[in-house]
Amino acid sequence: MNENKEQKLTEEVSTPTTETTTINNSELSMEELIIRIDELSENINPYSVSKEIEEIKSLFYCKLKTEQEEEKEEEEAQIADEIVNIVELSENTEVKEVKKPLHPLEVKFKQSFGNYKKIKFEYRKQREEEEKKNLKTKQEIIADIDKLTQEDESIKKTFEHFRILQEQWRNTGHVPQTENNNLWQSYHHHVELFYDFIKLNNDLRDLDFKRNLEEKTAIIEKAEALLDEKSLNTMHGSLQELHEHWKNVGPVEREQREIIWEKFQEISRKLNKKRNDYFTKRKEIDADKLAKKDAICQKIIDLTKENSTSHSKWQSLTNQCNDLEKEWKGIGRLGKTDNKTAWNNLRTALNEFYNKKNAFYKEKKEEVKEALNAKIAIVEKAEALQNSTDWQGTGNTLIKLQEEWKNSSFAPAKQSNEIWKRFRTACDTFFNARKAHYKELDKEKEGAYTEKANLMKEVESFKASSDTKEDIKKLKEFSSKWKTLGHVPRNKMKINDQFFTLLNSKFEYLGLSKKALANEQYKNKIRSLKGNDKAIEGEQRFLRGKIDDLIKDISQYENNISFFGHGKGTEPLKKQVEQQIEKAKKEIEELKSKLQMLK
Repeated sequence: MNENKEQKLTEEVSTPTTETTTINNSELSMEELIIRIDELSENINPYSVSKEIEEIKSLFYCKLKTEQEEEKEEEEAQIADEIVNIVELSENTEVKEVKKPLHPLEVKFKQSFGNYKKIKFEYRKQREEEEKKNLKTKQEIIADIDKLTQEDESIKKTFEHFRILQEQWRNTGHVPQTENNNLWQSYHHHVELFYDFIKLNNDLRDLDFKRNLEEKTAIIEKAEALLDEKSLNTMHGSLQELHEHWKNVGPVEREQREIIWEKFQEISRKLNKKRNDYFTKRKEIDADKLAKKDAICQKIIDLTKENSTSHSKWQSLTNQCNDLEKEWKGIGRLGKTDNKTAWNNLRTALNEFYNKKNAFYKEKKEEVKEALNAKIAIVEKAEALQNSTDWQGTGNTLIKLQEEWKNSSFAPAKQSNEIWKRFRTACDTFFNARKAHYKELDKEKEGAYTEKANLMKEVESFKASSDTKEDIKKLKEFSSKWKTLGHVPRNKMKINDQFFTLLNSKFEYLGLSKKALANEQYKNKIRSLKGNDKAIEGEQRFLRGKIDDLIKDISQYENNISFFGHGKGTEPLKKQVEQQIEKAKKEIEELKSKLQMLK
């Protein structure tokens, strides 16, 4: 019952201005849509604009959703270096989902829409009260017409009274929909009874018939004029009003009743056909538009199915999606039902696309967070070492940390750059301090280099005497003095190798045994290595490796001997292998002796 009331109120068009608007609501912004609702709310009959209000509501929330999705996209799509970051992350911040407040325009819209609903409710309440009053008034008019047939007065006076009651009936507004049909039938029944009552007075009856005929003819002329009306809504609303007016006009003479009614019906059919033809054509156009819109929705769905694993790919797909959405909107509006279907299809396609996109960036957020935390951990290690004076060890550690940074996962430039500055500062602090330290040392080492160069000149001028022991003692003194002179600058360390090469050559002239010479030369080598822990460790590994190889050789020789027989022919071979074993054992002893020297 309430639906019928609303339909009736909606179909009633109070004034032509309510429906002659040429505004395309789909082209309005959200702010303009709110203003439009406020304008429509001022209409005399709020029900006459209810369809447009609902359309505006649908458009507003569609635009709002699109804007919110674009804002979300803008937030989440900032993974690439040239884009603003996805989320503001630092070493101490966590990503939290925060429920956003209502959009300011949504708050305004709700206020305007709520105001319209309030006006609509008050209008309906008022109309219901008016309809109740109108029902009571019309019931009283029917009762008064019934009384006229019982009045003892002149026919002329009675008829005048009847005409007044007819005018009152026409001027009385609508009654409740549920009562309208029965009430109208009751009215016409009593009108017929009245005409039967006065049928003896032909002059008055004919006069009334003539007047009714003129009025109905005028109605037909008005209906014919509607054929030129451009607005179908105005045409339809006006035709309804003319039919309502027709009902309230009294009968005409019997011979004219069918003729004039058929004329009115014929014009009504033409008007209805014009309207129906329009909607039929509109339906065909809408079907074509709907097919095009659905095809675009399918393209959006196809975009969603693509395997997108990078920001650049999603950026490209989003641009394509935006272009398709613009193309979809460019097709234009449809009828109410088809328009709702089309919008639902679009929302479904867009939701599917953006849900997948949002899932991608949500995953990226976690990856970014992990990458940033890893980089922060590297920075904190570097910062803890930046004031270290362990120039060699810390330097190696920082170089490893730099490699870790290089191999760490990608993070947005904005956060990564801030962390990189911290990392770079920590590394620069240490390496600059080390450089300054070694620079200062190099100043001190220049003096040592000069003294060592002078000592080399002494060694070069050394000539062997007849006293070998004294010569050996002198050469050893050269070696000892060399060590006391300290270190030379890094770029001049080659002088150490040059000195001990020179010293070894002097030992060769002393006529020492091969073993003694080798022993002295190795001692010189050890002296050259002192202070270089890395080189000493390398020499130790080399000696141990040779010892291990010799032990394996001895094991193999001993295994080979076990296969020799006891014949005379095998004795030379056996003796040869035993000699090799003895030689290897002596070499092992020499190598162990060298190892002892390195300790």
